[in-house]
Amino acid sequence: MIEKTKYFLLLSFLIFNSCLNENIVFVNYNNIDGSWDKKNQIEFSFDSNETTVDLSLLIRSDSSYPFSNIYLITTINNNQNTIVDTINHTFQNNNSKWYNLQSSGINNSKILLKKNFKIFDGKFNFKVRHSIRYLDSVVAQTKLDGILDVGLIVEKSVR
Repeated sequence: MIEKTKYFLLLSFLIFNSCLNENIVFVNYNNIDGSWDKKNQIEFSFDSNETTVDLSLLIRSDSSYPFSNIYLITTINNNQNTIVDTINHTFQNNNSKWYNLQSSGINNSKILLKKNFKIFDGKFNFKVRHSIRYLDSVVAQTKLDGILDVGLIVEKSVR
């Protein structure tokens, strides 16, 4: 009986250690509750050490999302450096998609924003807001339905 307990503990320890991902610097989600207001700028911040990372945005949407793409305006502040960027991401035929739960209608997308991006010691701030509009409109949508969660994952770059 003691032998079985030892093997079980050893196997549990090995499984637990294999599930750890030491390359993840930061990961966090904000719940949007199905409707992302244009004025709702989502913010993430953490204390960083100098390293090279890959920045990715995580978006969870459902079948009520009316578009096949999304426009995002991102702002990165780190060590008194500011980078503002506009991203157009197409959801259809996306190779970076994590998984798609067809039966529930929930889509999870991982959108690579920056690869091999150098961050510095200090406070790292990331902000994102949507800026999507219909083709015949010059004004961005006030509310964007179908977005459930928006997250940020910062992973150490693998060289």
